[in-house]
Amino acid sequence: MTTVKDSVILWSYDASPFTQKALGMFAIKRLPFCWVETPMMPPKDDLLALTGGYRGTPVLQVGAEVFIDSQLIARELERIQPSPTLFPLGGGLELALVRWSDAFFRSALKIVLSIGLAQWPKEFRDDRQYLFPDIDFESVGGEAAHSRSQFRAHAALLDAQLDDGRQFLSGAAPGLADVQAYPFVWMARGAFADVASELLSGFPSLAAWETRMQALWVVERQSITAASALAEADAARTVTPASIDATDAQRLRAGQLVDITPDDTRRGVMRGTIHVVAADRVVIRPSAERARGRLVHVPRLGYRVTPVA
Repeated sequence: MTTVKDSVILWSYDASPFTQKALGMFAIKRLPFCWVETPMMPPKDDLLALTGGYRGTPVLQVGAEVFIDSQLIARELERIQPSPTLFPLGGGLELALVRWSDAFFRSALKIVLSIGLAQWPKEFRDDRQYLFPDIDFESVGGEAAHSRSQFRAHAALLDAQLDDGRQFLSGAAPGLADVQAYPFVWMARGAFADVASELLSGFPSLAAWETRMQALWVVERQSITAASALAEADAARTVTPASIDATDAQRLRAGQLVDITPDDTRRGVMRGTIHVVAADRVVIRPSAERARGRLVHVPRLGYRVTPVA
């Protein structure tokens, strides 16, 4: 296997469409990496030990530094290996698509729920209901037609973007825009194939793009244990210097104790002291005993930072 650069470790499980985003980034970069397979549901003690309280995936580990969410994974992979770029449009627009991407995901998730929720084991159903408090699992079946219309509307946007003959959403080369979109087409094909065939019909440009994306989605990875990854994090030193944005909207301060939580799901609370404050991220030193000595990078977009009194 090709030598893994900078001890890049991805924590994830393949069934997650958000893991597929990260895999797409590695595929575009042609960057080999190490991989820790995480459970789909709790307990996730090793992942919590890495992040200081966050249970979501994917999570990127580079030495003793931890990067939460695909937004920061993309930025870190771009730093590690600038070419081929994930940002052919410059970076801002591709990252802004994360919120649109979440809406596309929710339309697909609601279709999954309307079709198969009754067959889910109770433990798994209860965990996912807890994880997605904004979705009413009891009434989602009655919203099936609306959810399907939303999914098809999102797909139509992709087809329209590709209709001028371009190969990928941002032009001749694949980038983060494609990564933000393709996993939910992939999800639909796997989770509700017959319905997906109907909802994606009549979009020839999207169909051709989907074939190109399938061919692209090849990664080179080496499975390692969580224990090995954690040992590497414990042995490494952090390298990101402290930095505080003096114009920060929340007026966060160096060393301030904060809680950071996702603003749309219950993926856990990360408590720690401020090390970096920037427009795009907050970096903390976790308070959790097993995560001490690390730096955890969390996006500002989609995450709530709350000072602890």
